[in-house]
Amino acid sequence: MTTIRHAHRGVTLVELMVGLAIGLIVSLAASALYLATNETARASKALGDINETGKLALDTIGRELQKAGFYPAQYPSNTATPNLMGAFFNGKDVAKPAFSSGLFGCDGAMYDPDTKACAATVEGAPDGIVVNYFATPEFGASALLGNSNDCNRQPVANDPDNAARALAGMPLFVSNRYGLRNTEYDAADGNHVTTRSLACHGNGADAADDHQPHYQGIEDMTIRYGIYSTTASQTPDLFLTATEVTAAGNVGDLTPWQRVTAVKICMLVRSLENARTEDKTGSERTYRDCRGADIKPASGDKFVYKRFERVYAIRNNLTGTL
Repeated sequence: MTTIRHAHRGVTLVELMVGLAIGLIVSLAASALYLATNETARASKALGDINETGKLALDTIGRELQKAGFYPAQYPSNTATPNLMGAFFNGKDVAKPAFSSGLFGCDGAMYDPDTKACAATVEGAPDGIVVNYFATPEFGASALLGNSNDCNRQPVANDPDNAARALAGMPLFVSNRYGLRNTEYDAADGNHVTTRSLACHGNGADAADDHQPHYQGIEDMTIRYGIYSTTASQTPDLFLTATEVTAAGNVGDLTPWQRVTAVKICMLVRSLENARTEDKTGSERTYRDCRGADIKPASGDKFVYKRFERVYAIRNNLTGTL
């Protein structure tokens, strides 16, 4: 019997090196594609989070602004200190300007719970605002109508200044104070995040010494107040800072804060993680901040920024009832 032997031939060193090189190129291309896709997905998620934060923050503060100066119509008002147009008697120290009208603003500062007034103005710092109104208590603390909780879900009946009103079954005074505060926390991925948050201090916990954060990632907030100069029209003809409103002076019996019929709020929202994709050399992106400046991020700043702006009518100052 004859045995046929077949020769076995392996790959040469050159063929092996070529195969390894092709595999390495394919692996590098796949890795680059994965990294680029992951970077784009991270940037898209960051932008989606920014849009959600900006919308929710403006919706929250907007709902409060549209209540400014509200007093339930079914209750008699005090003719000596009218409850409409923001010139209501609120049970607090009427010498404190933060509580003597439906709205009061702080330029470059937050409301200070210790002094019951605005903190000292810091040039370029975010603005703050105080929103005052009355709530109808008979529907219960959790009712959509007549809600008598503050912005932090604390019953405003806890405010000692509301004690007599609560006993008499009268509307309760609500005062919510919004501003930005520094916030730090550890994210789920272990990263330590330092940012600013839209925060609120309510009179349901009036003795508390700090604002409670609601929405994280809001870097700046500017507030301008639309005020009318004559009683011939309630359409605002000027948008002023809080300091300028206070200095505007009375028109007839109306204080300047009673003549605020619109509020313009701008918020600059920042992503909570590094998510900005690399810019093309010579075509670096910029963003416009709330003070009208076009900002080019520093080379090491990989955060995403977006400006949100909205104007609200102060409905309870548009009634024409003096």
